[in-house]
This record gives sequence, C-alpha cells and structure tokens, in this order.
Amino acid sequence: MNSLWHDLRYALRVLAKQPGFTAVVVLTLALGIGANTAIFSVVNAVILEPLPFPESQRLVAVLGTDVHLADIHRAVSYPDFADFRAQNRTLESVAVYDKTTLTLTGSGEPLHIDGNFVSANLFDVLRAQPLLGRTFIASEDQPGTRAAILSHRLWTSHFGANPDIVGHPITLDAQPYVVVGVMPASFQFPLTSQPPDLWITIAAEMVSSSPDPPITSQRDVHFLAAIGRLKPGVALQQADADANAIGAALEKQYPDTNGHVSLALQPEIEAMVGDIRPVLMMVLGAVGFLLLIACSNAANLLLARAAGRRREMAIRASVGAGRGRVLRQLLTESVLLALAGGLLGLLLAVWGTTLLAGLPSLQIPRLAQAGIDLRVLAFTLGVSVLTGVLFGMAPAWHASRFNLFLSLKEGGRANSESKRASRARNGLVVAQVSLAVVLLVGASLLIESMIHLTRQSPGFDPNNVMVFNLDLPDARYGKPEQSAAFFHELLTRVRALPGVQTASAVLPLPMSDDIIRTSFKIEGRPVAKSEQPRVHFRIVAQDYIQTMHIPLIAGRDFTPRDERNATQVVLINETLARRYFPNENPVGKHIQPGVSDSGPDKMREIVGVVGDVHHRNLWQPTDPECYVPYDQAALGAMNIVVRSQGEPMSLLPSIREQVRALDSELPIYKARDMRDYIESSVAQRRFTSMLVSVFAAAGLLLATVGLFGLISYSVEQRRTEIGIRVAVGAERSDIIGMVLHGGITLALVGVGVGLAGTLAISSVLKNQLFGVSATDPMTFAGVALGLVAVAAAACYIPAWRAANADPLVALRNE
Repeated sequence: MNSLWHDLRYALRVLAKQPGFTAVVVLTLALGIGANTAIFSVVNAVILEPLPFPESQRLVAVLGTDVHLADIHRAVSYPDFADFRAQNRTLESVAVYDKTTLTLTGSGEPLHIDGNFVSANLFDVLRAQPLLGRTFIASEDQPGTRAAILSHRLWTSHFGANPDIVGHPITLDAQPYVVVGVMPASFQFPLTSQPPDLWITIAAEMVSSSPDPPITSQRDVHFLAAIGRLKPGVALQQADADANAIGAALEKQYPDTNGHVSLALQPEIEAMVGDIRPVLMMVLGAVGFLLLIACSNAANLLLARAAGRRREMAIRASVGAGRGRVLRQLLTESVLLALAGGLLGLLLAVWGTTLLAGLPSLQIPRLAQAGIDLRVLAFTLGVSVLTGVLFGMAPAWHASRFNLFLSLKEGGRANSESKRASRARNGLVVAQVSLAVVLLVGASLLIESMIHLTRQSPGFDPNNVMVFNLDLPDARYGKPEQSAAFFHELLTRVRALPGVQTASAVLPLPMSDDIIRTSFKIEGRPVAKSEQPRVHFRIVAQDYIQTMHIPLIAGRDFTPRDERNATQVVLINETLARRYFPNENPVGKHIQPGVSDSGPDKMREIVGVVGDVHHRNLWQPTDPECYVPYDQAALGAMNIVVRSQGEPMSLLPSIREQVRALDSELPIYKARDMRDYIESSVAQRRFTSMLVSVFAAAGLLLATVGLFGLISYSVEQRRTEIGIRVAVGAERSDIIGMVLHGGITLALVGVGVGLAGTLAISSVLKNQLFGVSATDPMTFAGVALGLVAVAAAACYIPAWRAANADPLVALRNE
C-alpha cells in the first residue's frame, strides 16, 4: 500500500510538471468518455432501467400479427382480449388500454385532456397503488358506469391538489364522472413521451351512439394494447406458446375475422422500446469508436513522451527498480490521466444528458428520466479505468523495455525511439484513421438519407396550412346528423375569415401517426372475409383534396351532391388503383370498405383517383388508401385543416372565436403548423444523423491531430538524417515528398482498413437509411478521398518545416 501511495504521489508530481501534455491528454479522453457517458445514460434510462412497477420483469405485451401485411403490431380486439384472458393458463392477469381524448368542463375554461381508457384491472396488473382513493373495480368495466382516476399532474394543476377530490363529480365530454382515485407523481402509464392526464374505464367504449354495434363487440377491430403479468415460475417461452395456441384456436373458431391474425408475447420493456433499441445501439457504437480514437491518440502521446523518459527509467532501474515496478508506475500515471478525463467527461455528460432529456420531439419513451445515477457513475468509473489501462499499457510496456547501458549514454541518439515503439505509433495512427473512416462513412450516409427525406414529397403541400383538433361530445352530438351540422357550419365560418383560402376536415390526419385500417371487398371478386385485402381509409370533408393540394389523377373530387342519402362514393389512391386495378380504369368500379356511420357497409362507387399520401412518415412506402366523404360517414372527432394566404397560425385567435360562438364548451387542441407534423416525423432520424456527424467530426479531428503529431515527432527524430540529406544536395521538394509519403501511406492503410470495416457492419445502418445504399460507392469514395486530402494537409506543415530546417543546426547535434 505504501508503494502504491508513493506511485500516486510521484505520478501527480510528474504530470504537474508537464501541464500542457497533461491538459491535452485529459481533454482528449474527456471528449470520448463524456460522449459515452451521455449516451449510456440515455440507454440506461430507456432500455436497461427496469420498468417502475413491482416485479416488472414479469410484465409482457400481447402482440398481434397481420400476416397479410407482414405487420407485427400491438393491437387486439376486445372480444379477442376477453377470450385470451379467459383461456390463457400462464398469465396471472391481463389488461387492455388505449389512448383517448376528452374535454373537461364545469370548472373554468374547457380543458382538453389526453387520457387512456383501460380495463378495470390494469392497475392490478401493474400492481400500482393510488395516492388517494382507490383504483378501478371489476364492476366499473360494465356499460353505464363512469369512473375516473386522475394523474398527479392534473390533480395539482387543475384541481389545486384538493385532498377531498375522491368522490368529487367531474364532467368529461358532457358526461358526469366520479373521481375514485389519484395516482402518485411517480406513476406513469403508458410510458410514452406524452403521458396521460387521467384514466377512465373501457365502459365508455361499450356504448354506441350509432346503429352500429359498440366497438368492443367487433372482433375484427384491433385497437387495444394488451399487457399481462406472468405467473410465478412461468417462462416467457411457455407463455408465448400458450398465446400462439390460443391465437390458432381463435383463427379456427372465427375464420372470417381471425384468419390472418395470430397472437404472441414479448417482454413489456422490449415492446415499449420497439424500434428505438437499434438506433440507440448504433449511436452507442459510434461513441464507442470515438472513445477508441481518443485512446489511440492518448497512447500515441504517451509513446512519444516515453521515448524522452528512457534515461529516467534507466536511472530508476539502476537503483533497484524492477521492470514490473516501472510498468506499474507508468500505468498509474495513465490511469490518473484517465480518471481526470473521466471526471471532466462526467461534467460534459451532465450537460449532454440534460440537453438530450429536454428533447420531447424525439418521442423516445422514458427519455426525460435520463440522468446520472449510480449505474451511470459506475459505467463512467469503469470506462475511465479501462481506458487508462487500454491507452497506457502499450506505452508503459515499451518504456519498460530498454537497454540500461544505451539509455544512460548522454549522446544525442540515446533517447531516440526504438523501431518497436515506432511501429506501435504507426499502428495507433492507422487505427485512428480506420475508426474515423467508419464514423465518417456512417455520418455521410445518414446525412445523405436526411437530404433524400427532406426532398421526399409527403404527397401534399404542407406550406401555409394549420391544423387543429375538435372532439364533439356524444352527449350533445351523438347522432351523425348533429356532428355533420356542426362541422358544416364551422367550416363555412372559417372559410369566410379574412386570410383563409380554403378549409376542410380529415380523420386521421396524414403524418400524425394515427391510422385507421380495415378490409374491403371488390365488386365481382368474391373472397373469404379473412382473405380480403386491407386498406387505410380517411374520412374527409368537402374540399379536402383541394385544401391539401393533393393531385387528382383521374375522375372527380367529392362535391356537395355526395351527401348522406346520395350514391355512396369513394376516392382511392394510386397505390390501390395500381395494385388492384392494373391496366384498367378504376373510376366507375365499386369497392366496399368496412366503414359506415349507420347500418351495414355499402358498396361505394370509385369516382376518382388521387395521388399517394404518406401516412406515418416519409420513408415507408404508401399503402392502399381510400377516402370517404364526411357526410356519408360522419364522426364527432375531426382534424380541421386550414390553408391560409400568409402565416397560418396567425388565424388561430379568429378561428377560436368561431368555435366558441358555436359551442363555448369545446376546446381547440393540438393547433399546429402542418409543417411541424412533417418535422416531427423525421426529428428522431435528423437528430441521430446530427449526433453521429458530431462524433464523426470529433473523430476526424482527433485522427488528424494524431497524424500531425506522429509526423511532427517523426521529423524531429529524423532531423539528423534530414540534415545530412540536405547537406549532400537533396532538394526541398524531395524532403517534403519523403515526409508526405510516410504520412499519406499510413492514411491510405487506415482508409483501406476502415472501408473494409464499414462494409462489414453495413447491415447496422441499413434500416436507418432512405434513398441511399449502405454500401454506396460514391460515399465510400468521397470519404476516402476527403480523408486522404485532410491527412496530406496535416502532414504538409511538418514536411515544410523539415525542408526549411538549417542542416548545420541538425548536424551540430552529432
């Protein structure tokens, strides 16, 4: 222990005597360690941290698979859920939930509420306890009951943290509800970037305001997310097999509705993370490469420093220090440097983590919880120590191997670098360059992908368009005629406002991540219901195609003649026309999508074909889609789209006045510029490309500095040789060429290794790219040429210095 303290004190004195060297190494390592810590804190919060529920490892998601669409989704129908709950033998309990929107009235201004309707046992599945009152009981799942549980946020912000709120009546969508409980501030479910404000039971969905049966009795309507808890001692594989068997049994029992649907289980945390996991792993890999580059740079600096300390090491050996003792001393110094870099990196990581956690537009679950906890601190400490050993071992090993007699000589060559150390430094520079190539190619491909995405048309013109949502309560607008009358009057008033070009309504809104999908029949092509093709559909008011500037390819748009009692009509997109009516004109033909607001579905005449519109994002191919006129399928919840002559959001106050004039208890919510929806859809990819680009730029800088340092040091070591060459008549261009040749050769080797490594891991990037191949030859060539050019520039300065050095000064040292 005494010797260890002696090593520490000596290391501190040595490093303090070389503040410039110490600062450069610490800053280099801080960059790599800080970036790794920041990204790991996000990975920890999103992926590694257990869900905030008791025994959360037993929570599983019930998934449905649509074999027609090769689509694994988290959606089941209520009848399938009820059968699964009754028949499964491996889950303790299973519950369902889905998002909903509500209007809270009766206490001040009408308030829009983002909520969830849930089966009454959801909180039992989660084993969540309320702060006040109780959770739901089984009887509150029955039609006619209206119970609500408040989130802590809503309880404090709107009800003033009233301790007597339990049992208090509230009005939601013009219906009376009773508050039965308040959840603690720590509770959130679902674990999304926008948590719900309250929960109501699924009883609200068991009553239909139209002639159609309630949605909870329709087996072919998959709209619910399901979560269950494994029984003690039951493995996931066993439970998954049980779910598969139940799904197969339901398929046989209900071939019309379940012929293309199967059931499976997945750990809840994996289902929650979904597509985020590979993105985070890719970014974590990128910062790992950056740390390796930083380690290589630090190791190169230590190797250069070790050559100048041979005499010191020889003196220590001559007074009795063994090789192991010298090795330990040098490793102590490198670990101290790494710990200092880790401490500074931790400060950088705190700033970076705070920045990342404050970006809700990324829509990453639990991102807001990212921070520096014990696991992140342990990660930083472990990375720092490992880094110190990693970059310190090679220099320490080389420094401890010396010839005692030669090292004690006073000659000018006594401290020159050994060939072994020179090869090690060259190898480290090659490693830096190759890692930088991998980062640069990845960043370039992601940037190219973003450029293609920004040029990709969504299928409509989002400029000068604002959107807002209205949700009419069934208590006052339960009949389709009532909803239709309200929206007709509202749109008439909005179109008359100054600055408005046109206005319409749609459900669901493109690029909002909301979809409605159903099966459809084609007249004259009878198939079993389970084999019917699937289609996305939208309900649109008059002038929607014109308002959104969607091209009309064939036929006509909807007109005022397409009212409720007229011939049932439909518009289809190009993809549907191309897939199901190839080489023929679909206008005038009939299809029957599963949509109606009164009675059974009807065959609808195709009156027009419109251009394809992207549903959820810009990179997925468009699906078959149809549009139904609002008058023939009126709903109470719609998105109003308004095209203006100028800045669209400036119209919001005037529009809000018109809504209040029609119904003072209706709040406008989610009022946004349409361009924001498009930006939100690519926000995650844009941020990923930006983050990887920053890491790539840092890697390139470190690699360039490393190459510059190596060539400068090499020139210094060869100054006598260069002086002799100049003295015997070598031209300056010869000296510059000689130095450049050595540096560019190393860069070329590094580029070759890096390109080979990039090809080997190209599959990691494949799913994150759009419009560009993961092995795009132009990108590979551009990065290679650019990096060689940067390497040449980095080598030119020491080459110029060598060519202009006075040979007499160099030879005098001999």
